[in-house]
Amino acid sequence: MAKFIIEHLDVLGKWILIEYKHSYEIAKREGVDLLICGLKLEGIPSTEKRFYEIFDPKNVIILDPQANEPLKTEDFDGIDAVIIGGILGDHPPRGRTKSLLSDRFPQSKKRNIGKLQFAIDGALYVAIQVMKGKKLEEIPTINGLKIISEFKGVEDEIILPFGYPLVNGKPLISEELIKYLIGNRPHRIKWGEDEYISYWQHV
Repeated sequence: MAKFIIEHLDVLGKWILIEYKHSYEIAKREGVDLLICGLKLEGIPSTEKRFYEIFDPKNVIILDPQANEPLKTEDFDGIDAVIIGGILGDHPPRGRTKSLLSDRFPQSKKRNIGKLQFAIDGALYVAIQVMKGKKLEEIPTINGLKIISEFKGVEDEIILPFGYPLVNGKPLISEELIKYLIGNRPHRIKWGEDEYISYWQHV
């Protein structure tokens, strides 16, 4: 079974660290091996080595939104690893996966998981589902979501303009990330015409 690699290519801040931690939780839940390359992190399988120091670039798939071919289950036959760029998304996208990964390793396979720009943890989840036999079009996704909360009686809205897979009808997003963005405030998450309400337990 192919391993999943997050190649760290960004500044290590709180947001990206939360996505790495959530990715590890997803990998454990889905029963796959995840390794973060490019830095060592406490409590997460990680190494300061780069992916190309561990795997032959000819035997990996790089996930790139700009790749011409969509990821398919049969792409996993005979490959050693799937490489996900450890990059926080930009809006509009700047194509950093292409410049930092795809262009540097022309011998690697390049695949997209749709036209949306996914968060790191969401990209991992989608790729795992494809490896397990799903087609991309069978994986429900949304384009953007809003986190709506109240602050001193005024409604506050944060827009995250990225792609998110839906799991059991809800966007796959780390609760720790939401808490990082809005603190302990009661909130609801809205996408399209759907939304759900969540309240933090005050500790």
